[in-house]
Amino acid sequence: MNAVTLQTSTASRNAATVPALSNQRWALLAIWYLSLSGFAWLAAQTVQYEQWWWHGAWCVLGILPAAPTLLRVFRRNFSLVMTDHRIMFLTSFSLYFLFGASLLAFGPTTQIEQSLSYYAVGADDALRVDAMNGFGFGLALLMATIARGRWLERVTVQVSGPAKRIPEHIAITLFLLLGGGFSIYILIYDLGFEHGIIPGIERQAARFALAAIVLAVAYKGQKDELLRTAAAILALGLSLAGLLQFNKIEVLLPIAAFAAGAALRYGPRKVLPIAIAVMTGTFLVIGNLTAYGRATLGSDSAASFTERWEILLEGWHETKGLSESEEYATWSRLCYVPAQVAAMDFWKAGQGGDGFELLPWVLVPRFVAPNKPEITKTGREFHNKITGRDSSSTGQGIFASGYYHGGFFGLIIASLLCGWVVAQTSAIARGVQKGRGLALLPFQLLGLFIAFRIDGDFVSDYAGAFVFLLYPLLAGYLLVSARVRRGERSVGTFG
Repeated sequence: MNAVTLQTSTASRNAATVPALSNQRWALLAIWYLSLSGFAWLAAQTVQYEQWWWHGAWCVLGILPAAPTLLRVFRRNFSLVMTDHRIMFLTSFSLYFLFGASLLAFGPTTQIEQSLSYYAVGADDALRVDAMNGFGFGLALLMATIARGRWLERVTVQVSGPAKRIPEHIAITLFLLLGGGFSIYILIYDLGFEHGIIPGIERQAARFALAAIVLAVAYKGQKDELLRTAAAILALGLSLAGLLQFNKIEVLLPIAAFAAGAALRYGPRKVLPIAIAVMTGTFLVIGNLTAYGRATLGSDSAASFTERWEILLEGWHETKGLSESEEYATWSRLCYVPAQVAAMDFWKAGQGGDGFELLPWVLVPRFVAPNKPEITKTGREFHNKITGRDSSSTGQGIFASGYYHGGFFGLIIASLLCGWVVAQTSAIARGVQKGRGLALLPFQLLGLFIAFRIDGDFVSDYAGAFVFLLYPLLAGYLLVSARVRRGERSVGTFG
């Protein structure tokens, strides 16, 4: 990227001189979590049902090495997050499986009861989950450190050559239009106005909108003010669309994308405290609204925009002055322990998932096989097993999903696969940086998003999502290689 692309503040540029985290540090972190896994497994054999302090101690021991590592990166070298996706992997693990899980030991009684009402568990069950998560994360982190992905890095650098010929402001404009257009298309289906299975490649294309927001906000150069304005409008529109879907994540992701772009432009110290405060406040405000909207709408996903807007306005008034037991349980939203215990119990009862049967299908585009199975069905089917309703979807986390689909060996395979994917997305990100091709930056950002989805299913959210990065890069590599070969033949003929 040239001098006008993605410039940061002086403080941020100085921070970039801070060295990357060493592979030795990552390996030590992996060994720490593997050791914690063994501790949790042994403790689960003797801990009583109500001895939650054991689980709380495990969460604290998990956070102790993660917190200073992440604090160092986010304060001093935020740009490193873009190229080493193990950082986002660790961030997501800490958010969901350490802080979120600690609710059951340290949280308010009302929120604990709400969380356990979904699927009742005891402290011994929680420690079994801790052992599974610690083992899976440690194994994945080791794989992400060993598998460097150098071939994909070279491929990305080579593909970046032609890509950097596209003017930066033109590339960002195209991403804004492409991402916005696909987002509208997906929204029509998600709101129930059209029916059918949306190909995964189209859902991933809609994520270009988030990448475009980051780029447009961070960019300094020709027409940068116009692009930032367009990014702000797109972010606001996507957040509003998420609110109309009563989906908190879809509300927060555009805000996070805008904040990430601003952090790259102005430096993390100026932006991140404000961004965290805004996102936390937004999450607290919309929690009751989205819960009210889902309860009111029920299974009628085809409600019109007008009806949904009226439900939002009605919910704004109806959710004021709720009692503590009626308030949206914010902390419990981050706690996956009950769902993860359920996943382990279902496998042991012979009611596990079919993820390993679906896994080969992620390599096959739907336009090639229109009747291929739905890859993203696991969450709905899992929720239906627990509640008897398929009106919602419940995530298990990538490690629990491995166990749910294949027991202990499924956990090992899922962990190794997800760690390998994180290594490859980091390699792609390094290749984008070395090749200095702005047109490939969305691939860097989509890889970052994959690393964050540690709360999802390893089949769809890691293996499936990675394929959508891999295929375009391989296609670009073949085109560039063919062009080089034609050029060599032309030179030889001329000679």
